Amino acid sequence: MALPSQETLDDEAMQWFLRLRDPSASEADRRAFEAWLAQSERHADAYAEAEQLWQAVEAPAKLLAKREASARPSSSTQSWPWAAAACLLLTLLLGFGAWRDPGLFDRWMADLATAPGHSQQVTLEDGTRLFIDADSAVDIEMTDGGRQLTLRRGRLWVDVVSEPLREFSVLAGEVRTQVVGTRFAVERRADDVRVTVEEGRVVVSHGQGAASNERVVLGANQEVELHYASALGMPSEVDARSRLAWARGQLLFDQTALDEVAVQLERMLPGRVVVSGDEAGAYRLSGSFPANDPDAILDALETSLGITVRRLPGATWLASPAYSSHQDLPSL
Repeated sequence: MALPSQETLDDEAMQWFLRLRDPSASEADRRAFEAWLAQSERHADAYAEAEQLWQAVEAPAKLLAKREASARPSSSTQSWPWAAAACLLLTLLLGFGAWRDPGLFDRWMADLATAPGHSQQVTLEDGTRLFIDADSAVDIEMTDGGRQLTLRRGRLWVDVVSEPLREFSVLAGEVRTQVVGTRFAVERRADDVRVTVEEGRVVVSHGQGAASNERVVLGANQEVELHYASALGMPSEVDARSRLAWARGQLLFDQTALDEVAVQLERMLPGRVVVSGDEAGAYRLSGSFPANDPDAILDALETSLGITVRRLPGATWLASPAYSSHQDLPSL
């Protein structure tokens, strides 16, 4: 039997939470809830998250309920507090869902998508091979005149089959990478884009349309980056095999800043990864880790760097030792 999705569990947990807070809830309701809760740890975790969310919105919900009640006849005041609270809660839940999983919309709209913690290998109709990293979203357009992938978010490794009569390109924001036959990767984080070439040559251009004159040519072991509202940078020399180890199921860190480690972890874990402490930039991680084992990275942060790790519903909190020694960290 298929396990329920996390979204289904979250919805069920919130329905149970609201039901049990209703004065009309019966003993049969409570027994049914206990049976639901005992089904698995996932059910218990989902309910704990519902409780935490309610604690965050209870005060404004009561205020809204009070205002609505005062504006209506006395005969309807019994039902309105709960209705107002539920409406406000729903609005905040939608906002929390977008914060907890900012890639949800992009993945929903894309032709191919991977959830956090899951990667995918795909072979296109022309034989081109793709490795789609975790938390990524890609659109595919294959026509007689050309082949184009649009990277909505995340990162993508491509091994292109050469077809001289059909150009192959990858569009990431306003950065277009054109190739004939090569192996390369494109990474997109919001409006920041990085293109890394493992083999062959590509042309990277910035700006929509033929009027753009911003372009660079990259060869093997070269990459270029574009940051938000800036021009294409100059090509730099890199060890492409190490840089693209994620396409082979490995993550390599070489004195990598904690903020960047958090970005990698966010591809592997459900929810957000938050870093605390002004001193966090001084903590750097080195090592090789399986791309499907975030716990190995978290263990290394705790044991090697002394980083405090707190797991919360919808988030993982990383705090530098200097921060955690004098701050109260959230806990369950």
